[in-house]
Amino acid sequence: MTTQSLHNKITPTCMRVAIRADAGAKTGMGHFARIAPIATALQKSGDVEILLVTNCEGASYIGAFFSARTQVLTLSPEENSPLAAIQAMEARGWNPDVILVDQYGWIKQWEIESAKSNMSLVVLDDLDVACNADLIVRPHGNTRVSGRGLVLAGPSYAPLSPQVINLKSPQRKIPRSRLRLNICFGGADPTQELSKAIEAAASLNHMDIDVLVGPGAQIEPKLLDTVDRSTHIKLHQSPTQSKLVELMRSADLALGAGGVMLWERLHLGLPSLVISTAENQLPQVESMIAKGALVYLGHHSEVDVASIKRGILSLAEDKVLRKKLSVRGPKTVDGQGAWRLAAWIRALRLGFRDVEIEDAKDLLRWRTDERNWHYNWAGSEKPQMESHLTWLRKCLTDPDCIFRIFMQADEPVGVVRFDLSDGCTNAYLSIYLVPAWHEKRIGLPLYFAAEKELRRSHPSVNRIVSKIHAENSASERLHRNAGFEIKVSKFQSDWLDATKEIK
Repeated sequence: MTTQSLHNKITPTCMRVAIRADAGAKTGMGHFARIAPIATALQKSGDVEILLVTNCEGASYIGAFFSARTQVLTLSPEENSPLAAIQAMEARGWNPDVILVDQYGWIKQWEIESAKSNMSLVVLDDLDVACNADLIVRPHGNTRVSGRGLVLAGPSYAPLSPQVINLKSPQRKIPRSRLRLNICFGGADPTQELSKAIEAAASLNHMDIDVLVGPGAQIEPKLLDTVDRSTHIKLHQSPTQSKLVELMRSADLALGAGGVMLWERLHLGLPSLVISTAENQLPQVESMIAKGALVYLGHHSEVDVASIKRGILSLAEDKVLRKKLSVRGPKTVDGQGAWRLAAWIRALRLGFRDVEIEDAKDLLRWRTDERNWHYNWAGSEKPQMESHLTWLRKCLTDPDCIFRIFMQADEPVGVVRFDLSDGCTNAYLSIYLVPAWHEKRIGLPLYFAAEKELRRSHPSVNRIVSKIHAENSASERLHRNAGFEIKVSKFQSDWLDATKEIK
């Protein structure tokens, strides 16, 4: 998409994002569970309008996941295709800037139709199908792509619910004689794993067991009788998100599927036994097996009551392994995925142009504004126009200097400069906001817009480096959220060195 086309379709008011996702007894609740946190993060930015486009059955579950101010378009079964969904939005007078898709089986068609409609496309791509979406999100970590799409890979892009990430810290476990087991297989449990798990847990009366039943899940009456007769098993029907998180927080170990809640359990440091219940779960389960972050019992078709019971007993008896898993999980999943994805989506709204000598006055004013200059690497003395012009002319004639002003519509938002070195493989970052844009949560989208364009225009770059004053907490937070590794400088203790590998 060209800069001009971005300018043509962006309005200075709200950005419009359409979300295409379904939910139901067979589909499960996983799509809603991971899309909803992204919607929440976008809505909190204050400049994004959301439309959820879903199936008839999914409309019944919206209140459990999305805020009341989320607009909804319910599709008929005949409107399931991307073209039909776009036409349904147009009929409503809703023309999105971005379409965020979490829908299997239609990815190629979404790439075609979004391109025809001049809409940016973001795809949650568990099965590595997407090629030409603007952003391809793969928390399981596969970076390979055969088209032009930019892949956002790894657990740092796993979107978690606000209830999980707002939990200040995992609850300190008080040593106790009875371990607490949390069993949950999501909102629908289409493969009936709860039935096997309850049967396995029936005889584990030396443990306290919480069984969480999602709103679309069903349990056989005879197993409900088993729970009723058990003093060590407690059933929680359709728990709220807050209740679900509290139950996970209070547990010592867990049994569940390999979907969205896998990332939540890892973030909370809850040692997990995992059964994969759908093909799309396998890539992320396998990636976490490779990191030694969970205990895998197998595909649901291969797991029976006896193997579940053996797995529970084995992990319950292995205190060392539980400790290792509880430490490794939070290090693997930091919980900021929804905010990163929201920032990337907002970055799609930003166009850019190259800096020109005519920008000198504005650049000097923006650069020396106290909010930008306070932690400046160049020192405390602000330049005068003459020295500033000399410096700017040097930058503009340097082939290794990439100097751009990023825009929302026709309004400048921020300035980003990359100075290339080492055969154009390293890029040194300088970034600051136009003063009027401070306090508008645009810093991270600005950086991501700049990184996206750097990747496109200079594919030889594989590392971005930056320096941050140790007291500049806002800049340090931005760099961490952008994926930089940060260390104290070896040469100046009051400065931090930040590095990000982009290949």
